[in-house]
Amino acid sequence: MSSKSPDLRVIEATRVAPPQGTIAGHAALPLTFFDVLWVHLPYPFVERLFFYRYPHPTSQFVSSLLPSLKSSLSLTLEKFYPLSGNLRLIPETDDKFEICYIEGDSVSFTVAECNEKFEDFAGYHEREVSRFQNFIPQLLKSDELQPLFSVQVTVFPDAGIAIGITVHHAACDGTSSMQFMHEWAATCRSQTRTSSQGPLIDRNLISDPCNLYNIFHDGMLEIRKAMVAPASSVEPTLAPASSVKPTLAPASSLEPMLGTFTLSQEHIQKLKQLVLTDAKERNVSFHCSTIVVAIAYVVVGYFQAKRIDRSTRVSFGLAADYRSRLQPPLPIEYFGNCVGFVMADIYLSDLIRENGVALAAEAIGRDIKRLDDRLKGAENWIELFKSFFAKPSIGTAGSPKFKVYGVDFGWGRPEKVEIISAAKTGSMALAESRDVPGGVEIGLALPKSAMNYFKKYFENGLEQMPV
Repeated sequence: MSSKSPDLRVIEATRVAPPQGTIAGHAALPLTFFDVLWVHLPYPFVERLFFYRYPHPTSQFVSSLLPSLKSSLSLTLEKFYPLSGNLRLIPETDDKFEICYIEGDSVSFTVAECNEKFEDFAGYHEREVSRFQNFIPQLLKSDELQPLFSVQVTVFPDAGIAIGITVHHAACDGTSSMQFMHEWAATCRSQTRTSSQGPLIDRNLISDPCNLYNIFHDGMLEIRKAMVAPASSVEPTLAPASSVKPTLAPASSLEPMLGTFTLSQEHIQKLKQLVLTDAKERNVSFHCSTIVVAIAYVVVGYFQAKRIDRSTRVSFGLAADYRSRLQPPLPIEYFGNCVGFVMADIYLSDLIRENGVALAAEAIGRDIKRLDDRLKGAENWIELFKSFFAKPSIGTAGSPKFKVYGVDFGWGRPEKVEIISAAKTGSMALAESRDVPGGVEIGLALPKSAMNYFKKYFENGLEQMPV
């Protein structure tokens, strides 16, 4: 397989809008403190790729599937209209942002063809991260407007289809973006509007008595300035995607390789038993779940694979849905960002101990229990972020709860789903297992040598688990 990103032939580059006259002529949604956290990140985009089997020529896709794919997208954007709009500064302010939708706003929709092997990309083997770049749609800023959503469909003739989406994280979190994908797929399957009521779009539901918006805005801007080189042309607000996209190294031993690892339900239960037995022996208690033990098992091998000095303190964490944790709670249909953060740190010397997985699980499980205090201490999140970014760290993207393998447009379940943005930013991607009931998939990007080390750790550890 070639190490360079594949050349594509663009078949169509167009735009898709909600049906005319279905939305008020102008709508503006002010960002909440949950939203503004993402505005100033150097790379605030979430990029997902859905690979589907489609053993038919490109001409058949264009004539039979493409029209319904576009019309169903239009109908779905009617319900999720903020994704058709743009992020901008509210006029006459310098730190207040809003999502602005004006009649006629639309999303970029590109159709391309790739003549390389579908199986080289849609699989569980290791692949170079840079190879996926041309399948990802861009979100390029124009003037003072930052688009929020774009789509690219890439056809592999007589083999398959890749549907790539890019979402600006300031628009919504993973819960909302995956609700959009499920709605789009259901609309495409039924060829008509679905009966679902759609998302709840009301930013007034999130109050801010502690002025977290300003704390988060100023704090994340400070972090961004520290992360972006002074010579960069990036503005401190709403930077164009092209100026902040991470640089991918040319193919070499340092080229990030994307791999997928699966924990079965049996593996997860054994990990829980191992962790809880150790906790009982040490007389400690903490939140122990599937996600906790999966992350704990991964981080132990990940930081060892990075060849970091054992005396180093490392960080790991995840984003947790806050909808049910607010007072009053928000329904799952709330559209926007509503996530809190769990960030744990520990010395690598502890992670590599015999009970390292249990110690990692305890570190993150204790922080998850603190989520029960709702937003208590949220004013300190910026300091936690600073500490997180200052150390060797790994975050998470996605969730098994999103059911990414249930996104069926009418031609079957995805063959493979990837979060390419997670691979670029050094996060682990989490999803439900496609083929193992109750299992969890973990996507991870590492240079080849580090990937080999992690793969050996992951497989040997599962083999050595007690029966």
